[in-house]
Amino acid sequence: MTPANHFEKTLNSKYFKPFSNIHNLTLIKYGCFVITIQAMIRKLIIFLFFTTFFKAALAQQLELQTDSINPLIKNDSHGDSINKYFSMTFNGTFSIKDSLLMNSFYSNKLAVNYFHALEKIPELKKYVNTGNKAFAQLYNGYLGKFAIPVFDSSGIIITVNGINEKNAKDYEFRVLENNTKTVLPWTPIKLFCKAFWVTKIAEAGKTDEVAAYLGQFKDKFGNSLTFQVREKNKPGVIKASLTALWVSWQPRVVGVFSFTQLPELLKVFQSQWSVPGYGQNKDWSKDSILLKRKHVFAANENSLIFYLDDIVRSKKIIEYNVVKGSDNSGWQTNDFDFNIVWLKDLAPGNYQLKIRYSIQRQHIDTYAFTIKAAWYQTIWFKISIVLLSCLLIGFVILLFRSRRQSRRIKTQDVQKHLIQTELKSIRSQFNPHFVFNALASIQGLMTKNDAENASKYLIEFSHLMRDSLKAGNTEFVSVSIEIRILENYLNLEKLRFGFNYQIIVDSLLDVNAIEIPGLLLQPIVENAIKHGISSLQEKGLLMISFRKEGNDLVIRIVDNGHGFQKEEPSNGFGIHLTKERVTLLNQTLNQQKISFSISRKEEKTEAMFHLINWLI
Repeated sequence: MTPANHFEKTLNSKYFKPFSNIHNLTLIKYGCFVITIQAMIRKLIIFLFFTTFFKAALAQQLELQTDSINPLIKNDSHGDSINKYFSMTFNGTFSIKDSLLMNSFYSNKLAVNYFHALEKIPELKKYVNTGNKAFAQLYNGYLGKFAIPVFDSSGIIITVNGINEKNAKDYEFRVLENNTKTVLPWTPIKLFCKAFWVTKIAEAGKTDEVAAYLGQFKDKFGNSLTFQVREKNKPGVIKASLTALWVSWQPRVVGVFSFTQLPELLKVFQSQWSVPGYGQNKDWSKDSILLKRKHVFAANENSLIFYLDDIVRSKKIIEYNVVKGSDNSGWQTNDFDFNIVWLKDLAPGNYQLKIRYSIQRQHIDTYAFTIKAAWYQTIWFKISIVLLSCLLIGFVILLFRSRRQSRRIKTQDVQKHLIQTELKSIRSQFNPHFVFNALASIQGLMTKNDAENASKYLIEFSHLMRDSLKAGNTEFVSVSIEIRILENYLNLEKLRFGFNYQIIVDSLLDVNAIEIPGLLLQPIVENAIKHGISSLQEKGLLMISFRKEGNDLVIRIVDNGHGFQKEEPSNGFGIHLTKERVTLLNQTLNQQKISFSISRKEEKTEAMFHLINWLI
């Protein structure tokens, strides 16, 4: 359909029908000119369309910023901001006189696997940099021998070690587009910034304090820019060069995990974010054992994690839209700062997950998948329920008097079942809440390159997840199992915050025989660490005690943190769910009862569970 036909169809649609009657209302001046209002509207819309289209086409054009220094480069005296926002590639040597070290800084928010970029983007091989004596690669940057892929509009910054204010008169640089067109002719070097890399090039044996700042450069997607430096007295020799290629890119799902596959997910996560040793740069995205593009899932696999191929360091980069038939969630920003999309509590049906990068919204990847219906969610089961209900109503009418008591008992059973269902729903919310915090902690350790603690964290986390999943399948567990889960969790959190803890059990209690609601204490312990002792580090102390008081079991969780402030609410997510769970449990217990309270005594915060008549 041509643009004209498209607009003709739009103007004749139901949205423009009200204007059809205006055709007969004309403005007549001196009886010579007749102009219809509908024709004016038609021309105005066509004009606005092509204006918008033209601006969109020119959204990113060639841009050479050579007259000022990027503030992040100019004001960063220690390299913190550069390491936070940029990946880096360099070509050249660090200490050979009469050589140069050319550096490039580009956004690290989105990247392909740095060590396998040539496999994923073969176009990079078309651009081979000349004039460099050596090529090296950082673990978070591309090899400078070939073109550097750039995915966003922030562009690339180029600096050169070995050129300073004293010898800058001997050098000049130029910029080529697509290796053929000169977009910036040979130009003298005028700007200088603090040298990021420690080199000894400009003067033998003396550390270079400054580096030449060539500029910040951008171009259209599909184009490349090559930056070349030469000595003026050797015009035929390229001293150093680097190439950047602006690549059109879209996400790609390489694996899908259900909630029961968290250990496999963590292995992939560790493989991706671990700093590779020499010769250990295996492409984790090709792990066919752990990464599977599954498209059909059982009814109990309705919380799915979609793993993307690329390296993402900001949740603002990924946007997704979940489509089910005519319903869709609308485009929304991702919840995590890395390359996963987590969809929770999906109803049965056929879905399409549309994913795009916010820096290139025009490129969308679609992943189709299906959640099967459980047997009780099928149409045949629902029809059977309707028929059985009709038969039951008829039977109740015929035997109303004799079945009155039976109906009352059945109603009570239904209420109890509903309460148990609500309890299961509340318990199911604890795991995603904890997994979110744990994944964030793992990412923090990986970002700090703390591989040892990250590995310990992953092992403790997998043990804790295994125990918590087992405990979550039953309403009650023994006190010994609950203590073991708490110890796993506390040991895991101790790796992060370094606090101390004690678990005290009354010798009169048989911890293997006495049962309590599973995972009852974990959210309160997590709350005590997060809001209480996490900031105290080694000075933090957490005490958990199990006491027998008559026929009652009393559990106390005491920490020496600052406690809740007056303006700070004390009913966080974990506390709120715990209170709801206690309320529902009390509705199912006959001669027993659970009370829960939080108090502040002697500069300590105490949470207490009082299980009444629990030891009868």
